[in-house]
Order: sequence, then structure tokens, then C-alpha cells
Amino acid sequence: MSRLMISVLLTALPAGLAATGCRSVQLAPQVQGASASYAGDHVSARRETARSEPAESSTVDVRWPTRWGGDDEQRGTIIELDPEEPLRPIHLSRTHQFRSTPIEYSDANQLAADIGITRGFKFKAEGPGSFLFIPNPENTATPDITKDSGKQNAADMPDLAFKFVSATPIPPATPTPEADVHNELPKKFKAKIKNKETGEDEVFELTLGEPIEAPHKDSKDSTASSRRMVNPDEDYVELQRTWFTYRDPVLKGVSEANGTIVLLPGMFGTPDVIIDGLEKYWYKNGFAVLRMRSHPSRYTQHRLFKVRLGHEADDAKIAAELSDERVAEGAYATKAAVDFVAGKRPEMDGKPVVLVGMSGGAMMLPTVYAYAPETYAGSVLIAGGADFMKIAIESNYKHWIDALVFEFWNEQAPGSNTFGNVFEPADGQLEALSDAYLRASKLDAYHTAQEMHDVPVLILHASTDEAVPAETGDLLYQQLGQPERWTYPIGHELIFAGLPTQATRINRWIKEHVLDNIED
Repeated sequence: MSRLMISVLLTALPAGLAATGCRSVQLAPQVQGASASYAGDHVSARRETARSEPAESSTVDVRWPTRWGGDDEQRGTIIELDPEEPLRPIHLSRTHQFRSTPIEYSDANQLAADIGITRGFKFKAEGPGSFLFIPNPENTATPDITKDSGKQNAADMPDLAFKFVSATPIPPATPTPEADVHNELPKKFKAKIKNKETGEDEVFELTLGEPIEAPHKDSKDSTASSRRMVNPDEDYVELQRTWFTYRDPVLKGVSEANGTIVLLPGMFGTPDVIIDGLEKYWYKNGFAVLRMRSHPSRYTQHRLFKVRLGHEADDAKIAAELSDERVAEGAYATKAAVDFVAGKRPEMDGKPVVLVGMSGGAMMLPTVYAYAPETYAGSVLIAGGADFMKIAIESNYKHWIDALVFEFWNEQAPGSNTFGNVFEPADGQLEALSDAYLRASKLDAYHTAQEMHDVPVLILHASTDEAVPAETGDLLYQQLGQPERWTYPIGHELIFAGLPTQATRINRWIKEHVLDNIED
């Protein structure tokens, strides 16, 4: 959501939004800590058939995808950034192949050093549809009145800035004869790598090997683009990153911090103008604020599914695996960021950490919680939902986000052309696809929300939401065990435009249900 759109919405927002009469409040059941089957009693029969069976007792939770290095205790690394140097967001188009720069090579080598990789490796940077941050260049070409200095105002400067870097191994495959070679780069470059023992930066001159080969653009192998040539002497991985900032209330003049708010934003870090205001509100009211700048860089990487009637389960399984990979990365990055800040701010030890998710951040929040439930003391979910596949298909933002895209190629569907190509599902096809997806998924909020029944949860729900369809918000509410919910008769944009009017009420809820419980 752009700043201009937010400004218009704020102007048009009814003055009575904050009044009690404009929202309905559903209090949580008295027995907050119900069993994991509690939510299932309120789910439709169709949804009930899609629920996963409880996992057998095991020391390893197999739901969580592995990362390069295979260490479940360290799935990536934190790289500190200069808080004074702002970063500019970029969203790659569905056809854009990001060309690696020395920053990507430095990140990859720092990651390898920190997770103990000593063998050779090749990596791929983020692909089409990804969202990442690059250094903000100084603009010297325009007149002074419009010139961007490449710097940020002191008042906007965070106290800490860093990124979480991880990589996923690329499975081997033999490329097609028509393979194209990508990423033509200089054969030698210099990379700065921090020695974690001495704290000093060391400069290495590295020599590039042969670039990874990718399939021809007309290749029918839909998975080949994420495969690599077989070479047993090297690792092949896909790099991804998540950026964070941290603001310390004590450094802003507050005598003592109450705890930490972890802000999980909507897609592409939106609505940024609203999040900016909430961030300032909370650290001025005694909370440290750890802000994910946006979802992990590959979270919105483009993938097209051409769904054929009768083959929904095949596409649903692939989509579930891909979605689980992406939401898991959000959980890994958030936990690593919380731990990193805890090491930097030992005085925060024992103080509660509260997750606040907005839109796509609220969709991801239950999985972030499920990965490290001992870390988080409460949560607030704003305009979230469960069943990511259904949201991807039905959201009125789907063309803007352009991440998981589903085209329905049905010869029998109404409106088919001579090639049988339509873009709307046949009768019952979306339900079949959604059911198959939920059976295959392990980490959709539909499943992980059931693990939050023992923690204070507040939901803000827009009853006419079309971006995260209101039906999926209702489903999330059921799966969370029907916690306290404030419902507003408005859509997705207006619930965020009016969010500043709800900040005090949300803050009061956090104090009553989280802070006071901790003190008791």
C-alpha cells in the first residue's frame, strides 16, 4: 500500500472508527489453554478432512526444512549493517534475473564461514519476483531541491540494523542441451568477511568458478530452474536474506523497557507509513521494537502453476512444499533476530517478546511462533488469514504480489477457448485444490495456529476484507481457538488506515494480557 494511498484513506476514514459501535468484540473463551483439537470443533466438515494427523513423538520436528550446513541449531547467520546507511527496497519482476554483486558474494562467503562450510560452493542470488534491499545511492544528478543525499535523517535512524542470511541446497539434475548460461561475472573479486573470534574484517580475493547453468526458457521441466549440474566436489545453494532494524526505547529517553515488540509487516514491508507510526508509538511507550523490513527475499519469488482438471493434488503438493519453505524462512529469520538482539541487549533478558503481525505478517505469525514457542509471550494478528493457497488465488492483491500464480487449464470449464486455457477454476476445483494443499502443507497457519492456544492472542479482523479474504480470516480465528477478536465492518485498506486510532487500545490489551501476566 503506497504512502499516497494511505494518506487518502486516512483522510476518508470515518471519524467513528475508533468508537466502540464500529467494531464487534469477541472475547476469548474462558479456557484459553484448550487442547489442540479445540479449533477443529468449529471447522467445516470439508476443512476437517484436510487436517494433518498429529506427528509421532520425535526428537526432531520433521516439519522444518533444512538449510545449508544441515545444522538445526544454526540455519543461517546474522550480518550487521551500518544503521546510518539506508537501504532501498527493490522488487524484481517475474522475468528479472538478479545479477549478483560483491555484496551477494560477501554474504555467501560470510554465511559459509559462520556455518563451517570449508568445501567449494556456487550459489544463486534471488530470482524473479523476489524483494530485497540494496544500498541507497547518493543522487548527484538532480537539482538540490529534489536531490536524495543517500542518507537518512537522524530521527529516522535505527539503533541496530542487520540481516539474516541463509541458503538452501539445490538438488542435482542434468541440464538440458539447450541450457543457457547466466550470471556472467568477473572471474576475480574481493570480499570482506568478519572474523567472529577477533571481530576484525578480513579481505579475501576470491576466484569464481563456472556459473550455474539454468534450463532453456522453453524447457518443460518446471523444477529444472532450481536444480544444478552434478559436481560432487562443490555445494550448490540458493541464497536468501531478511533485513531487520531495532530501536531501543532507553536510548530514546525511556527509563526502562517493558519488553520487545516484533513487527512482522505486510508484503513488501507495507503499509510502511502506518508501521513507521506504530514503531515510534511503541518505543516512546517503553517497548523495544524489532522490525522485519519485509518478508524473506524469496518469499514472493514468482512461480506459475498451470492447474489441469483432475490433477489438483500434484500442483497442491508442490505449492505446499514451496509455501512451507518460505514461511519457515520467516520463522528462522525472526528467531535469529530475537536472539541476536538479546545478545546485544542483555538487560532485556526475562522481559516479554510480543509478536505483532500485519496482513502477510499475520499470516506468517503462527508459524513464527510455532518454531520457537518458548520465545514469545503473546501476539496480535491484524488482517491475517489461513490457507495460503486460497488467499493467493482469491486475493484482490494477487496481481500486485505475483508470487504463487495459478492458471486453470480446463477444457470443460465455461469460457474455455480453443486451447482449453481459462484463468478461473471450474466448479469445485478450488475446493479440491485447497483441500489437497492443506493435507500436504505442514506449516500453513491453518496447522501452526493450533499451537497457540496457551498464549494470549488478539485478532483485528476486517469483515469485508478482499486482500486477505475475510473467510480465511475467520478460518484463522477458528484454528487459533477463538481468542479475543475485534471485528470491523470495513475492508483491508481501511483497517490499516484506522490502525493509529487503535494503537492505545492494542497497547492496553498487551499490558493487561501479557505484561501483567508476566509480572504475576
